[in-house]
Amino acid sequence: MIKRHYLSLLFEYLELFPCVAVLGVRQCGKTSLLGNLSADWVLYDLEKLDDYNLIARDPDLFFRLHPNQVAIDESQLLPGLFSALRVAIDNDRSKTGRFILTGSSSPALLTSISESLAGRVAVIDLSPFT
Repeated sequence: MIKRHYLSLLFEYLELFPCVAVLGVRQCGKTSLLGNLSADWVLYDLEKLDDYNLIARDPDLFFRLHPNQVAIDESQLLPGLFSALRVAIDNDRSKTGRFILTGSSSPALLTSISESLAGRVAVIDLSPFT
């Protein structure tokens, strides 16, 4: 796997914010970037039906049961996720490095993040290799 300079930025943001959102166009390496996380992180992919159903059934309960080191790939597929994540973050606002979201860039996703997670999330705009 090629080490990207975004990896050090991801780790830096995790030390400062409770949540980091990694956004970018399709196939730019968002999921591959998550592959560099330690084994302590649990990855959920919302394109997998089991993962989607687990979180979508009750997002608030999901975050109560999984309060730390959770990465959710393709977060744009579940818009209700963002308000539940805001509640989870606010339950322990001072703790950083708890959640990572990835998503394909879209106006709807940016609106969801900016409205629900303002001040709680750092955003990395991942660009494809050049």
